[in-house]
Amino acid sequence: MPRCIDPDLSYCLIDGRPLFLDLAADRYFRLSDALECAFLAHLRGATASASDTGCLRGRGLLPAVARDGAQPASTAIDAPRESAMEPMPHGKAVRAGAALGAFSDVSSVQLQLRYRTLKDSLASMARYRAARAHVQDSGLSHALQHRLCEASAAFRIPRLYHPAATRCLPDSIALVHFLARRGLFAHLVFGVVAAPLSAHCWVQVRHLVLNDTVGNACAHTPIRVV
Repeated sequence: MPRCIDPDLSYCLIDGRPLFLDLAADRYFRLSDALECAFLAHLRGATASASDTGCLRGRGLLPAVARDGAQPASTAIDAPRESAMEPMPHGKAVRAGAALGAFSDVSSVQLQLRYRTLKDSLASMARYRAARAHVQDSGLSHALQHRLCEASAAFRIPRLYHPAATRCLPDSIALVHFLARRGLFAHLVFGVVAAPLSAHCWVQVRHLVLNDTVGNACAHTPIRVV
């Protein structure tokens, strides 16, 4: 599927209509009927009016002259089929060090999101993950899945006792940090429901959802994968 040329923009199609996420502005938006038709025509390889095409290019939604080094945002992720929460894994007791790490990650991310933009916070998360974890090219083996489930439980169980209210965005970013510190690479997935508009995010490795149920993740259409 063609993607937006501006790396801060991503979109998904829900019932044939595009919905956009502007990461820099931290907002979701739709286009006017005319621009939506022009954008859909572009996806089909058809042509739209020069004025509509110019408007789309001006908003960074169509290829023009891309900025040096700009890469389109990804929405590619496997469909969720399993969850680390279903059923709750029975395993080792959570160690005090892991509990303190979970508390620290949650508190740090919540503070970061209060004083930094979402774009900056996600860039910081990606840099931390790149420095400490590596993508597994060999697939999701049984051993790796076991490690991911144990590590996710070691984060999730202490999180229940953190005084701050649970929120999907800071908790998911914190979980990515927590996993990366253990050498485990995971994606942060943003998903949306169109009617009424609702946004959500979760952590996923291939088809395995780590901090949500399969049903809830599948109810949302991915709009950005970090």
